[in-house]
Amino acid sequence: MQTRPKEMEACATLQECVDRFLGDMNRANHSPNTQRAYKTDLAQFAALAPVCLREVSTDALRAFGQSIESLAPATRARKQASLASFLSWACRQDLLTANPMDRIERVRREPPLPRGVGRQTVEKILGVIEANEERDRLLFRLIFETGLRISEALGVHVEDLDLAMDNERLTLTGKGGKQRTILLDDPRLLRQLRSYLKKMGYRNGPLFRAQKNGRGGPLRYQSVQERWAGYCRRVGVECTLHELRHTHATELVNDGVSLATIRKRLGHRNLQTTLRYAEQSDAAADAEVRAWRRRRLEH
Repeated sequence: MQTRPKEMEACATLQECVDRFLGDMNRANHSPNTQRAYKTDLAQFAALAPVCLREVSTDALRAFGQSIESLAPATRARKQASLASFLSWACRQDLLTANPMDRIERVRREPPLPRGVGRQTVEKILGVIEANEERDRLLFRLIFETGLRISEALGVHVEDLDLAMDNERLTLTGKGGKQRTILLDDPRLLRQLRSYLKKMGYRNGPLFRAQKNGRGGPLRYQSVQERWAGYCRRVGVECTLHELRHTHATELVNDGVSLATIRKRLGHRNLQTTLRYAEQSDAAADAEVRAWRRRRLEH
């Protein structure tokens, strides 16, 4: 006798359901980094959990929580979030009648403060990149002077650039599929960009391309990270690529740029995220108060 759909769902394995969930994530256009993180977290859970999805209980979740107790709170919170998202999906698909995560206490963590390393340090790193490595010089300068996410920078196409003199701009689609336009106002960045385009002769397609075997395919995230880490080692400095974004945001805050403008430039969905950068230096805060006082005295 043919198995009925309901019976098939009742005996669905956890791994089968995880695969379906990840497939839905991919079709929903979640970022590759998010998909990789979910896949890793769910595989780790599946290795310890019951084979059948319907047998996943609060006890199984607690046991998994105990197995990762030695990890940092941020890491444990992320793994919990991956499980919660998967189990919520399973409930929506009628694979579970109730979500066992609803009875689990969630890991609390303090939001990490953005870290910037300062312009002097970044310039020191950029300074060791050889002149003939024009792609790397431009890529890392672009991230530093615009605050782009790494994935956004790697996704830039020549067609996204508008290099009209004195009004140079870049239009891109960022996190969450939201489009924004960024002013390219740093003279050194613009000189490098024009020189790079002239030398490479690119008229369309990705701005940054791999040169291995002369194929010129898309530049991989991991390759970029490795190259940046190599430049940092040359000068004995610890600095992640993401810290270039933090450094740019911190400079904007300390130079008096409004949080609304910073939010738009960085592509933050919520102003609350931008507020994390609002801890100004004492010098910047003092200058702002003095300017306010002068305006009051003039009136």
